[in-house]
Amino acid sequence: MYKIILLILCVSFEMVAQIEVPNGDFNEFETIITDKHTYDVPVGWKEHPKNEVSRLDDGQGFTYKYYLPDANENALVLHRTYDVQANSVTTSFSIPQNKKNLRLVGRYKFSGSDIDTAKDTLRIAVFSSESSMDETPFTLPEKATILNITTPEAQFEWFHLDINEIPKNTYLTIVIQIISGSDDSYYWGQSNAVIDDLKFITI
Repeated sequence: MYKIILLILCVSFEMVAQIEVPNGDFNEFETIITDKHTYDVPVGWKEHPKNEVSRLDDGQGFTYKYYLPDANENALVLHRTYDVQANSVTTSFSIPQNKKNLRLVGRYKFSGSDIDTAKDTLRIAVFSSESSMDETPFTLPEKATILNITTPEAQFEWFHLDINEIPKNTYLTIVIQIISGSDDSYYWGQSNAVIDDLKFITI
């Protein structure tokens, strides 16, 4: 009985202590309609600028809507194509106060590379800055906290990433990448991931 009460208190505390990630459950998508293509993009998140050109040209990007039954409503699909070594999506948002002992948690699935000899990486990174990041950075800052996932998972698994102290009145940025492990500069292979239910909790 004691353990049940303790579990309820811990869950309640985590719920109160959460920092909301903008559209962290990926239930909000905006439908873009052009002369040639129609596609959905996650509200509050930005793809790498190189995807803007490909979206207009052939309708292909990095992010897509996932709506199979194992998602909570919707989730975010990431698809890195064979002609891109790495791709990324990001969100940047303000937190109004000092935070310590934060943990980013969420669910993921990951295909790994379609090349048997290559080990692709699903990378989730968090860092703080004095201003919002207007677009996905080409390189991550040295103080970024990074989780690298290389083992494929066919079913949703939970991940957690412990974050250092966040200074007051700064922005938090989350960058999610898929990086090819191929050493062939002509064919990077392909890999996919699904991300859902992102949130920060205090530990």
